[in-house]
Amino acid sequence: MKFSFAALASAMLLTSTAAFAGIVTSSSNIDFLAIDGQKANKDLLKSTKSFNINESQTHQVVVRVSEIVRHGSDRSLYESDPIVVTFQGTNEDVVISAPKLENERDIKNFKDSPSVIVKTNSGKIIATKQEILKQEGFLPGANLIDTLSEYNASGSVASVSSFATAMPAVALGFTKAQKGKVVVQGENIAEQQLQFWFQQADKETQVRFLNWAKNQK
Repeated sequence: MKFSFAALASAMLLTSTAAFAGIVTSSSNIDFLAIDGQKANKDLLKSTKSFNINESQTHQVVVRVSEIVRHGSDRSLYESDPIVVTFQGTNEDVVISAPKLENERDIKNFKDSPSVIVKTNSGKIIATKQEILKQEGFLPGANLIDTLSEYNASGSVASVSSFATAMPAVALGFTKAQKGKVVVQGENIAEQQLQFWFQQADKETQVRFLNWAKNQK
C-alpha cells in the first residue's frame, strides 16, 4: 500500500509540475540568441527552436529576425538587430513570431517598428516589453551576454534585474583579460579584428600566422 501511495504521489507531482510549464517555439525567421540572461545553447534549448517556461516566472529572450529578401532581381540576407523580449510565463505552449519580410518595403517597415508577437497556441496574445539591444564595437555579437547583462542592470524597458550579473565590463584597450574572454586593443578596426581572430584561433594556427607575418616584413 505504501509503495502504491508513493507511486501515486510521484505521478501527481509530475503531472502538477508539467501543468505549470509551457514550451516556447518560434517562426522560421526567428533565431534565439539568449534565454533568461544566458546564451542560447543546447543546454537551454530542447531543440534548435524551443525552450521551457514556467508560469510563475518572468522570462526574457533575445531574438534576431533573419530573412532572404528580394532586391530587384537579386536576393540578400537581412538580419535585424537583437530584440530583447520580456514576458510573463504561462502554462500554455507559446509561439514567438515575426512578420514575413519579402522586400525592401517590408524591411523598412520592420526597421521603423521592430517587434515580434508572443502568442499562445490557443491564440491569446501575451503582453511583452520589447526593445532593441544596442551593441557597440567592431564585432558587437561577440560579447552579447555581457551587453545583455549591462542592459538588465540598467533598468531599461525590457530589462530584468535578476538576469544581470556582477561581472564588470572590460573597457576596450585593456590588455589583461579574464580567462576565456577576448579583449582587444588597437589604433584602428583592422588591427582590432586581427587581434580578435588571432585569439580565437588554436595554437597551431597562431604559430602559422606568426610565421606568415614575419615573412611579410
